[in-house]
Amino acid sequence: MASYLNTNEIRVSLKQLVKQYVDECETCQELPDEFISLIKHNFLAKYVYYNKQKKQIEIGIDESDSPDTYPEIKVYKIPVNKAVKWLDGSFREQQNDLEFYGKLLNRNEIFNSSDVVLMSR
Repeated sequence: MASYLNTNEIRVSLKQLVKQYVDECETCQELPDEFISLIKHNFLAKYVYYNKQKKQIEIGIDESDSPDTYPEIKVYKIPVNKAVKWLDGSFREQQNDLEFYGKLLNRNEIFNSSDVVLMSR
């Protein structure tokens, strides 16, 4: 069975999924692989790390001006309890981004193994 979602519904569903990831992170003391994929996708991050002692997500983003130079990695630190709002602010609405989000939602139990299909606006 398929779930047909528009952009706003994908955004709301993704928010629920991120809340689930955050809960899992706080319980298991590590980031779920799909959560890492989402962060890397939204921020074009080179690495993602969960600092257990400080309860924060650290991401490294290459801020080099040229691909020919040695990477200049800037580290951003976000408290895990603010991850939902932080990631919602990075939501992208391009077709390939929405397809990526749909794939994440498809792999999650929120949709009870139904396929998420993107509807045009």
